Amino acid sequence: MPKTIIADAWRSLRHEWLWVYRGPVPTCGVWSAEIPVPPGVFFVERGEVRIRADENEIVVPRGHAFFSAPGLRKHWFAEKTQLLSVGFRSTWPDGTPLLRTGLNVAIQSARLRRATLELFRAVHCGKTSVTYREATQPAALAVVDWARREAAFGRWFADFLETLREFSIQPEPPAGKSRRRVDQLIAWLNARPLDQATPTLPPAFPLGMRRAEQLLQQHLGVGLRAFLERRRLEAARERIVADNGSLKELAYTLGFRHASHFTAWFRRHTGVSPSAYRAGGAEAV
Repeated sequence: MPKTIIADAWRSLRHEWLWVYRGPVPTCGVWSAEIPVPPGVFFVERGEVRIRADENEIVVPRGHAFFSAPGLRKHWFAEKTQLLSVGFRSTWPDGTPLLRTGLNVAIQSARLRRATLELFRAVHCGKTSVTYREATQPAALAVVDWARREAAFGRWFADFLETLREFSIQPEPPAGKSRRRVDQLIAWLNARPLDQATPTLPPAFPLGMRRAEQLLQQHLGVGLRAFLERRRLEAARERIVADNGSLKELAYTLGFRHASHFTAWFRRHTGVSPSAYRAGGAEAV
């Protein structure tokens, strides 16, 4: 990948900060369910972490950092494990993650750990410990405080990317011009409410249903209906673990009239019920 691209391409990134926390993990000694995780990094300040991802098992000992790729994984924590963690989402308009290849590795970086501690102090203002649940709660901020927080994350992200470059891990390039129609199609599909599983296109869309189906098959290997189904399943996995609300309410937001239909659908795709998945899915790290 070229080291630089035009600024307009970087501005097209969809970027969202999810958390920075420092504290003990909630569940130790058992493997979590297979849960969706965003890209990010966590430092093991005490204890040990084991990760199962990409058909590999990675041991992350104390003093090491784990650089996480977006996707599905399981994790296990030793007793009294404490983490320092940052999570975020960053994708190109077609949904391709900015960071994907070369990740799911455990390395040491004293410089990035210092930068992450600085970020934690800047965001959490004097606190010494903040749990994942606390860090992901919605917070009301004045605009100046929001700007300062964004600036702190931006400084950290530059150090994060520099650390990855030291280990020859590069961002994914944006799609070329030939992907413009695909980008438009994926953006439309991703903007649809999750409870609408039937593929449709807006009246003025520059593609017909047949051509849209062909493009998705060509570039992503799935059709329109399968794309929407996969998107809905990813949302279900994430919300079951992250949200303490009732599964009946979640089923309704995903387009299921009855909780039993949602349970059967989720079990068919994952092999477990939503309640079992929630019980086995510890917080993301």
